[in-house]
Amino acid sequence: MSFTENNMLTQLVVILSAYALGCIAVGYYLVRGRTGQDLREVGSGATGGRNAGRALGRGGAIITGVGDVLKGVVAMAIALWFELEPWALACVMVAVLAGHVYPIQLGFKGGKGLSAAFGAVLMFDYRIAILTALLALLLLFVSRRNEIFFLMGIACCPIIAFALGQRAEIVAGMAVVAFIILLAHRGNIGMAIKTESNEKGL
Repeated sequence: MSFTENNMLTQLVVILSAYALGCIAVGYYLVRGRTGQDLREVGSGATGGRNAGRALGRGGAIITGVGDVLKGVVAMAIALWFELEPWALACVMVAVLAGHVYPIQLGFKGGKGLSAAFGAVLMFDYRIAILTALLALLLLFVSRRNEIFFLMGIACCPIIAFALGQRAEIVAGMAVVAFIILLAHRGNIGMAIKTESNEKGL
């Protein structure tokens, strides 16, 4: 096997490993272990921290959130350790998020992706993660309570990456990440729009 083939194989293995890491649904297994419940049948049906908190309280939400962030951190740390090419680093971000949102062992029904994506981006370039989080929180604060504006801030992640001079492959990967997160939150977005319309009498 040539060096090029070996390098490509390494990158593909790391990308697949990132998906496998993402599939570790911390909230699901935590709730299952403590209560015997299937978190997918509780509240919103998501396996992330917010829904885990409905079943286990604040402690469950914190443990799940930290665990989900760590999935992204570990996946990207492995990718950086192997010095993957930019396109592969972008794929790792997408893969760990895809595993979190669409875990194969849970019938492709997982969480909403924010924590896992934040962990991966934080490990890759903390400036992008922090600026995106600050922008999202600022928009949420300005809008008072509308989750749409918070998600709009998240959607600006690839723009921030571009402004910081990241390569096109990374910017494209973060655009895919933002799209998956928005897709996973489509129910929340629809509900927020409906609530806003009702309040305005539309």
